[in-house]
Amino acid sequence: MFYLIGLGLNEKSISLEAAEALKSCKKVYLEKYTVDFPYTIDNLEKELGVELISLGREEVESEEFLEEAKKSNIALLIYGDVLAATTHISLIIRCNKEEIKHKIFHNAGIFNAISETGLQMYKFGKTASMPKWQENYYPDSFAEIIKENMKIKAHTLLLIDIGLKLEKALEQLKTACGNHKLFLDKIVVCSMMGTENQKFYYEKADNLPKDIKNPYCIIIPSVKLHDMEKEALNELANL
Repeated sequence: MFYLIGLGLNEKSISLEAAEALKSCKKVYLEKYTVDFPYTIDNLEKELGVELISLGREEVESEEFLEEAKKSNIALLIYGDVLAATTHISLIIRCNKEEIKHKIFHNAGIFNAISETGLQMYKFGKTASMPKWQENYYPDSFAEIIKENMKIKAHTLLLIDIGLKLEKALEQLKTACGNHKLFLDKIVVCSMMGTENQKFYYEKADNLPKDIKNPYCIIIPSVKLHDMEKEALNELANL
């Protein structure tokens, strides 16, 4: 059996059903290349009571561990929910093709945690990702997605590449918006959502604190906010 398990947003968020499944596993793998965890791997092992084997991108995408699931119970743990990244649905497709028994355990992820900002979920447009710019390589297609969402008065969730600090991400955002002739007023930055230290901020980029912790995401609000959205942002942010 192959178990694909969402960890949720903190080290204690795993479901009771998933925790029970872990007890039967010969090996428990942890995907660790898509997020800056808001806790240590040691603490996660302590909470789950299992030894974790960390996997990088190439190891997950190779799908070699699925061979083990043909003979014994194997689990792959994913921060947040399990199927937000397209990589993971490919695992389920392979299981179906090769008749590998499998079960999915969903959990909370950033896509529902951001509802705490008060921004209405059905008013979000296409999600964008910001990569870390390299020398002579400055991809800014995320700004085009922001522009498309603005045209339909939709919010934009901007997911940030692992290891990209907020100060640098804001620099990239300003540059990209300048290239695409976009004006940004106040933005929302959500930090460590789902943990005891979660905070979100609603400020102009230049006024944001410099010590916002990873993991974080950025939201570009619609140019037209509902009255309830305005009230929630003004009352709940920056606390």
